Amino acid sequence: MTQESRPYGFEFNGRHSSEFELRVLDTKSVTLPAKRKSQLQLPYRTGYIDLSNLYGLNTYDERAITFPCKLPYGRSDLSTLNLKLTELMNWLMKPTGKILLKDDAMPGYAFLAEVQTAPTIEEGWDFCKVTIVFQCYAYRLKRCYDDVWDTFYFNLDAASNLEVTVNGHESILLINTGHNRVRLTINCSAAMSASVNDTVFALKAGDNTDAYLELMPGENVVNIEGTGKVKFKWTEEVP
Repeated sequence: MTQESRPYGFEFNGRHSSEFELRVLDTKSVTLPAKRKSQLQLPYRTGYIDLSNLYGLNTYDERAITFPCKLPYGRSDLSTLNLKLTELMNWLMKPTGKILLKDDAMPGYAFLAEVQTAPTIEEGWDFCKVTIVFQCYAYRLKRCYDDVWDTFYFNLDAASNLEVTVNGHESILLINTGHNRVRLTINCSAAMSASVNDTVFALKAGDNTDAYLELMPGENVVNIEGTGKVKFKWTEEVP
């Protein structure tokens, strides 16, 4: 079944919900992440001191996505029903920790999600209602964009030059349209050096990552010294 012909659903743990004959019902729900507030009340002072933006960025609680689904098996065929439910549980509950979840309704985005509570099963004679709840990392994940306009959404995306040829020195503007600082990967054809937001990094040939090699939300200036081709890659995080 091609992606264009399959019914609406979600992809998780390497498989699509339609492979299990699940059909997502109209009552699907998504909770948006709430801001996590850290407030301190001082004696003899009215109100609170808000420490939430101590590091310059908002923090958020996790979100939940609930998929109520119809499974076309019920008590009229208990042996097949139990087999299908076992397959579902193996698919949904096997991963350890959060992994990628893709909702067909949100192309271009992904979640880090885990099924932490067992799905609920409501048995009927010819079908069952299976309700699956994914506990998700607060931010949605979105890949960075270059200037390929067929996948570009002008209201939300910003184009960055993701591949450059450096001959001595090059200054590149990278725009992180997300709401959180994110890890930057720099791939070099030869050893070079980079200055990212005033921090200098020695780069080897191949992929370069570092705990401090990050892009802040908004505009980031990267200065590259050396000779060769350089590619940039990161995943943005949006509420």
